[in-house]
Amino acid sequence: MTLIQAVRNYLMACPLLKDGVILSVDQLGAEISYTIDTVPCNPIIKKYTDGGSRRQFQFVFASREKYGGQVLENIENSGFYEQFSDWLEQQSWNRIFPDLGNYRTPYGIEILSRGYINDAEDDTARYQIQLNLIYYQDRRYFNG
Repeated sequence: MTLIQAVRNYLMACPLLKDGVILSVDQLGAEISYTIDTVPCNPIIKKYTDGGSRRQFQFVFASREKYGGQVLENIENSGFYEQFSDWLEQQSWNRIFPDLGNYRTPYGIEILSRGYINDAEDDTARYQIQLNLIYYQDRRYFNG
């Protein structure tokens, strides 16, 4: 299983996501939607002498939300990201992480930024939060 697929499966279980809204990858629609976008980074944090390594997978969780002059609507959007951050922290506290498959062990998901508006249009805005999955990859990963 790929890292992006594992993260997508994990985030789809979040009870805060709106019912019926698709969670895409590297694609955010013009209407209310969610996406996971990969972020360039050096994947290897530390190499070990046994061939294993501590790694990271940085990504952005983003959504397209209704946006405009309605203060309560904008507060609700920002509140979603606060609750989403809380959910991620609770998951980490309870050691509930994405299933990365054989020879990969997740350590945690770090929140690199709070939710914020990345792009606003007349009636919708892209909100996003930057995240980092930290995991150990055993040397056997490449040999199956």
